[in-house]
Amino acid sequence: MRHNLLLNRSRGTASLQPLVLLAIIVVMTGAQAVLVPGSLTVEQMLIISRQASALGIITLGQAAVILVGGIDLSVGATVMMVNIFCISAMQGSDANGPLGLLVCLFIGLAIGTANAFGVLFLKIAPFVMTLCTTTICEGICYVYTQGSPTGSAAPFIRALGTGRLFGIPFSTLIWLTLAAAMWVVLRFTALGRRLYAVGGSPKAARLSGIANVRVVAGAYIFCALMSAVAGLILTGYHNIASLTLAGDYSMNSLAAALIGGNAIEGGRGGVWGVVLGSFFMMLLMAILTMLGISQVGKLIIQGCIILAVVAAQQLWKKD
Repeated sequence: MRHNLLLNRSRGTASLQPLVLLAIIVVMTGAQAVLVPGSLTVEQMLIISRQASALGIITLGQAAVILVGGIDLSVGATVMMVNIFCISAMQGSDANGPLGLLVCLFIGLAIGTANAFGVLFLKIAPFVMTLCTTTICEGICYVYTQGSPTGSAAPFIRALGTGRLFGIPFSTLIWLTLAAAMWVVLRFTALGRRLYAVGGSPKAARLSGIANVRVVAGAYIFCALMSAVAGLILTGYHNIASLTLAGDYSMNSLAAALIGGNAIEGGRGGVWGVVLGSFFMMLLMAILTMLGISQVGKLIIQGCIILAVVAAQQLWKKD
């Protein structure tokens, strides 16, 4: 009974968040049109959606981890590792494309499994474990490339990152397809109910017969795989191996997930709020860039947003 009440409350809260966020995005686009005349076009929105797709895919994974009460700060390092080693495997040739895809899959599975093992069996706090994973992965990339990565992506990977279908970027279509699949899983399957249950009350979930270890491990592996997919898309878009490609994806994915309605303590959240949260973050960054705000200013604003969202969630919990 308690499990069902928690689940219904989680879904009810999550269902309201996308509507509020959508209204905010509409207001922001209106403000953009006023502040930067001529900037609000269909093409501009498609460009922002392409930029948001990598973040959005990563955030789907981050949301799954947050849903079970965890956090993954290694998503950016996963993107970097996929970029470096996939390009090294492909060497700009479609013939090596399958090898690059296998490398991408292996990296995602390896990092996700390592995080799950550290959190579940070594009992290391998720924040610490994924931070350690980040440091190790970045170190491996720097040692492997000697600080100077080279190479280019296979042509079909470049098409994945830059191509369009009926004017819509492939990466955006991949993002929305993955989001729809995750929504179906969370909304209509036993696995989705288990994710909410484990995040809402691990003890109650365990007593009801749910294998908490498998659910949490699956969330971390899923997150790493989503980061690997995003890394592949970014590799195709930029067509270079770069030690800076990961950017601020760890913090941005956390911000997008929280803005989208995921509760930092787990057990509450949904997919479409996360999708809108990712688009919101990219739209905000685009507007700030148009207004000439520096990178430092963007980081300050990003930090304030995360703080405000978490504070609002805590106040909501008290009510």
